[in-house]
Amino acid sequence: MTHPAPLLFVLAALVGGAALAGCAAAGGAATADATAPLTTRAERTDYRETSTYADVAAFLGELDARGADRRGGVALSTFGTSVEGRALPLAVWGAPSAAAARATGKTRVLVVADIHGGEVAGKEAALAVLRDLAAGRHDDWADSLVVAVAPLYNADGNERIAHDNRPLQLGPVGGMGERTNAQGLDLNRDFTKLASPEARALVGLIRDLDPHVVLDLHTTNGTLMGYDLTYAPPLSPATPPAVDRELWERWLPAVTAALRARYDLATYHYGNVPGAFGEAATAPRGWYSFSPQPRFSTNYVGLRGRFGILAEAYSYAPFAERVAASKRFVEEVLDYASRHASRIRALADEADRDRVVGEEVAVRATFAALPEPVEVLLGEADTVSHPVTGAPMLRRRDVRRPETMPAFVRFAASETTTAPAVYVVTGEHKDAVVRLLDAHGIAYREEYVWGVAREAFRVDSVAVAERPSQGVQMQEVWGQWEPVPAETGSPPRLAPSLVVPVDQPLGRLVVALLDPRSDDGVVAWGVVPAVAWRPGQTGPIQRVPGGVGE
Repeated sequence: MTHPAPLLFVLAALVGGAALAGCAAAGGAATADATAPLTTRAERTDYRETSTYADVAAFLGELDARGADRRGGVALSTFGTSVEGRALPLAVWGAPSAAAARATGKTRVLVVADIHGGEVAGKEAALAVLRDLAAGRHDDWADSLVVAVAPLYNADGNERIAHDNRPLQLGPVGGMGERTNAQGLDLNRDFTKLASPEARALVGLIRDLDPHVVLDLHTTNGTLMGYDLTYAPPLSPATPPAVDRELWERWLPAVTAALRARYDLATYHYGNVPGAFGEAATAPRGWYSFSPQPRFSTNYVGLRGRFGILAEAYSYAPFAERVAASKRFVEEVLDYASRHASRIRALADEADRDRVVGEEVAVRATFAALPEPVEVLLGEADTVSHPVTGAPMLRRRDVRRPETMPAFVRFAASETTTAPAVYVVTGEHKDAVVRLLDAHGIAYREEYVWGVAREAFRVDSVAVAERPSQGVQMQEVWGQWEPVPAETGSPPRLAPSLVVPVDQPLGRLVVALLDPRSDDGVVAWGVVPAVAWRPGQTGPIQRVPGGVGE
């Protein structure tokens, strides 16, 4: 299946945004008149509709054409291709290109929107932020920041617009896209296994751009709340302390206070109350976050030693309000990043130096409550009818009802492993692991391993899920590490093993991917399938407490 729009983005990269604007003008999504206001489809339709792929292409092309001669001009490119062949657009402000961004020495921020095709407020907000940047409204950030924006990550899901996507969400009443990509995969569960071309492309962009900050824009439904937007830092307890402390103690509190003072926007850590819609409660009453695995974007960014920030606009607020809340949140995050740019870079460098060899690292985690209960703002909503389908939608009331309850917005290790110097992978599945390591940018080497004392994971039992998750029947192995004495004598003819050092900046991610007990690694996702983990035998992943050859 082919589409004309990817060619427009290629033209933009090769010959400039004017060509893109001219080619896209036939779709009516933007005007080539540089004196006319540049608007998104949401703005032009009074927020009844959301931008299609062609709308985004035309908007970015016109934006590039208008700002080409400005210091704050926006450079267009693409960073990958969707399942159905749509080029994934990327706009960069503060550097001539994404490839040149690292050489600027500035703090790099990547904003990602529309990872779920029905959660479209972030997409519209990201386009509006880019328009402001190109117009020079934030030139005070130009000396300290490079801002890269991927406004339409789930390009295929975005195009599957229907009225019945995202039930109960308050618009846009013209419909919105699907949650998953064209493979039926949730792209925000794919940051470790990289089964989708979109995830491989985005992780490749993160690997090459190495943004200090990744801001991922979503929309949340669920509990009736009094918040305009909720957020989350990386949730894995294996996140580097330098990243964790900055977000929890300084950055997110500052953004929360600024949004409340300037706009009366109420924001807090992402959460839901079990049983809030009358269903059976699965846990004691409290405010519960989501999950700590690096399959989620911002948790993954945290394990890379960078600042991941999740933003969730509130589904039951009017669409225009969701867009405005998302835009203001992005602006406050960027403003903080600009004012503390050198500190953010220094903390990222500290995270790179904070190696974990010999330390206990979480491979599984469970909810942990904050030390004291907190005041959570709950809300109320009215049921209204969709103007086209008559289906119910929820419209928030102007109610902020405080309730003090435990806040389970942290996670603590439920199982740890002692991080080794290296992991050693052998057997027929080694090549699949190599492809994954290359995609993540993890350093490794291939060499013969002989005469080195190491540990092997002896398997007690294996469980394979009955139902697939994200197209995979996930698996879990139980067992224990046991010593393998160093071999003596002349080595036999051996195939080289895959040797993956943990003593590297991505060492925490190495542990998450390669430890057999990790709930988000190559074992859990079947990259090394259950047949390789027979009870009573040792599996094809070993570890070396000391370095190979030392």
